[in-house]
Amino acid sequence: MRDLLQTYAHNFSNQLEKMTLEVNEQRSVNHPIVFLFLGDLTLDALQSIMRINEEKWQNSSGVLYFHACQTETVINPNVLSIQLPNKEISRKTKRKDIYEAFCRDEDKLIELNKAYRLLSSKLAEYGKVYSSLQKVNLCVVTAFDDPANILIQEFTLLLKSILQESFRLVEVDLYGLIKEKQDGANFALSTSLGISFFKELDRYQRDDYTFQKDLQLTEDQLRLPVSHPPSPLFDMVYLLSDKNEQGLITSEALLQNYEIISNLNLLKNRKIITDYHEKMDSYNHAVFRRGIRGNSKEPVYASAGFSKVNRPNKAIALYAASHFYQQLVEGLKAPISQPREKLISLFGLSETFFQKYYHQCLPSIDKLEDMNGLIGTTNSYQTVKRMSVREAEEYMFEGGAELFFAANFKEPVRERLQQLNLKEKIQRILTYHVIQHEKYGVYCAYIWTADSNGSEVSVIHELHKMLAETKNEQAEKQTRLEQYYQQLVDSCDFKRSYLPFSDRKNLHRFLHFFFEVVYGTKYELIKLDVKQAVLKQYLEVLEDIHLQLQTKIQHIDEVGSFLKQAALDSLLEADDYLDQNIPEYYAEIMTHITAKLTKKHGVHVFSDHRFLGNLAGLLESGPKALLERVLSVCSREVLTQAEFHRSFEDELLDRANAMTNYENRDVLSKSELFKQLYNRLDDQSPVQIEVFNYTQENRYEEKYFFGDFYSKFMEFALEKEYERRQCKVGCAHEKKASGIEKLTLMGGFHLTDLLYYRNGEKYYQAYCNEGFEFHSKAETPV
Repeated sequence: MRDLLQTYAHNFSNQLEKMTLEVNEQRSVNHPIVFLFLGDLTLDALQSIMRINEEKWQNSSGVLYFHACQTETVINPNVLSIQLPNKEISRKTKRKDIYEAFCRDEDKLIELNKAYRLLSSKLAEYGKVYSSLQKVNLCVVTAFDDPANILIQEFTLLLKSILQESFRLVEVDLYGLIKEKQDGANFALSTSLGISFFKELDRYQRDDYTFQKDLQLTEDQLRLPVSHPPSPLFDMVYLLSDKNEQGLITSEALLQNYEIISNLNLLKNRKIITDYHEKMDSYNHAVFRRGIRGNSKEPVYASAGFSKVNRPNKAIALYAASHFYQQLVEGLKAPISQPREKLISLFGLSETFFQKYYHQCLPSIDKLEDMNGLIGTTNSYQTVKRMSVREAEEYMFEGGAELFFAANFKEPVRERLQQLNLKEKIQRILTYHVIQHEKYGVYCAYIWTADSNGSEVSVIHELHKMLAETKNEQAEKQTRLEQYYQQLVDSCDFKRSYLPFSDRKNLHRFLHFFFEVVYGTKYELIKLDVKQAVLKQYLEVLEDIHLQLQTKIQHIDEVGSFLKQAALDSLLEADDYLDQNIPEYYAEIMTHITAKLTKKHGVHVFSDHRFLGNLAGLLESGPKALLERVLSVCSREVLTQAEFHRSFEDELLDRANAMTNYENRDVLSKSELFKQLYNRLDDQSPVQIEVFNYTQENRYEEKYFFGDFYSKFMEFALEKEYERRQCKVGCAHEKKASGIEKLTLMGGFHLTDLLYYRNGEKYYQAYCNEGFEFHSKAETPV
């Protein structure tokens, strides 16, 4: 269920982006982009950058990725890979061994050529998603301490040469990932591996760097040279560490670096479709390169910082689902309080229903009149008038009346009760009148069939009560019957005649009384037997159904608890500022939305087929099916409401003031909100590299916002930046409703300016002195 919830929240966040991106082509990249990931340590970067691109770029389907790895890679239609040598590699010479093993392996070079040509063909096939095919951006990503990066010039230049056969210009950038957090085990060796790559990189980036090697292979095993004229290997090298320029290592640093790589490529390659505005000031790659180079004769490098203030879409989606579900359950519970008479009728326990059971099980009472034929002609009233009714019956019928009643009433009733099976009928009544009824539902059925519900009416309790009443009535009638039998015939309550010759008339009047009152009472007694049998079947069936419903209610409660906990968990690592008042604010929003849905779909909105429909049937498949349906309804009917698609600033301002009374002077103004947002973006975007000399002479910076250029906040932020006049500032315009991002670019430093380099040099030298070989013969520093 956790996966369902994560997918739901993730989709909502993506949908918000896509709804604004549908009319916003600027989240598309203009030129084809190929990512080359070199080494096992870039697997996480590959997975994360792919995900970020898919979420943020409209034409991400046309981006291709190549991974050169020793062990594991990603399985995806847009990912091609090759396995690097991974056997018999010495700890002391693993960089060198990887290089030499690859150079010796003709088959591996053939495989690489084929893979690169397949990539080039696929890129051409995907060309329709790009607006221009004049240029290809090749982005090489490697971890500095990954030994596989010793092959970076061969892998990069071979791919560049193959791409140049199809595209006019191939621009190559390197994104180097540096790990400075020490793991306590291999930090000295991994740092030495990083320094060895630094030393090679500094050579690759010199103006006089050249390369020539027979790397291209034809299908006939003909070798062709791959050459690089005197110039740096990479157009731009970005160094991104897990430690920022303030010397801090954060848990978010890796993901932040991956977002920087994605946003740098978007900034560099995005399709500009808006009219130019001086404050919008788009990124110019050539200008930035010149800016960081200055007058330096040595290779210079760049880094970047990234920050964002985003609406907490996932937490909002989870709280919306939790509040929606809570209202759903409250709606299920709302009809529970019903008058006793209403429940008795709903469950088919009214007197009208019992008359049907009597008609089904009992012979007609008119059949009692047939007992008149049992009396002999010699009897007279004078003979029996001093007898008790029981004595008179025995005298007149000699047990025949009882036998007749047993044969014609008791026995048929007994047989019919044995055949009486009301289980399906009771289930059908409960299903159609309660469980599937749009007004009541499964929760009402559960509560009403519980043995005890405190103040609520319980049908089970009513059944026990009706059974007790039936037994009491049977006892009363049995007592009355005994009283009838003990009466003297002449004292019985029937009309007598005292005229002469009225003996026979009086006898018939007594017999009428006798059959109507005595055997009528016996008839009522077996009628009560029928009622008792029906009530017992009801009790048995409803108790069984209640146990079945109990499982369904547990599913309902389980989903409710799960949603509530997930919503609470979403705020555990929350940003106290950006995530404030989510529970309170969206509880009110959901109340308003539910009212709108009720007005549109009727008071029984949750029973509508567009919502939960047959809840009982849904619960048969367990809590996961219910959760899936609830989240689907939420996505379709709730999260699409206008309340969830307000501008970032307006939503945050209202939510920040959600718990503030009108009289309270602490109400947050829009200008104060903008100031806080601006400061957060500025404070949280330090460059992801620590330079030894913080104010180095060649430091060059540019800053870019990603957001709605025409929004009030962007107007405020750009004015603030222009007041400071420290560097070039621009805005990558996007109709982005859920947040603002800021990218800081900085460059102009040398590798020797890095604290990582200065600290790592001693480890590198120490390992070299111990016989470790970090370079191939061709790359060994002089």
